[in-house]
Amino acid sequence: MNFLLKFFKLPFRLLRRLRTNFITSQLEFLGSGSYISSGVVISYPENVFIGEDVSIASGVHINASSQGKVIIGSRCAIASRTTIVTATHDPNVLPISKKGINKSVTIGDDVWVGTGVIILPGVTIHDGAIIAAGAVVVKNVASNCLVGGVPAKLIKKLDSRVARLAKGKNI
Repeated sequence: MNFLLKFFKLPFRLLRRLRTNFITSQLEFLGSGSYISSGVVISYPENVFIGEDVSIASGVHINASSQGKVIIGSRCAIASRTTIVTATHDPNVLPISKKGINKSVTIGDDVWVGTGVIILPGVTIHDGAIIAAGAVVVKNVASNCLVGGVPAKLIKKLDSRVARLAKGKNI
């Protein structure tokens, strides 16, 4: 029985490795140790930069655009059903579909993005921030802050990244 389980897992492992290699070849940059789960959708992968040791869960949509980049720092965790968007429209021009605007999204190092978060164009999430599940991020998030809600607002200030990294080394 163990042989059969190992035998049937082999094609899945091979397919996962092929998929990872394909995604890696398409992205502008993918750091070592980073993992992109199956079911992640990435548009304009040539405008996506992902740092080292990043984990991206299934169901994430990274919607870079022709002129809007998505930059994700190192040691980030992005939970399922998160959407990152770089394209929008100019509300001062009608019809609304006539003028598109592309604004890059930057996520710093050591950021945790919870389940079902929406990150809108032009947002920078600074190092060590945590975005609570279901939040809609419409403006920049300061370092070492926990934000949540619609739109996302400060819930609390966190200990510094240095202090939290030190705690992680003791585990």
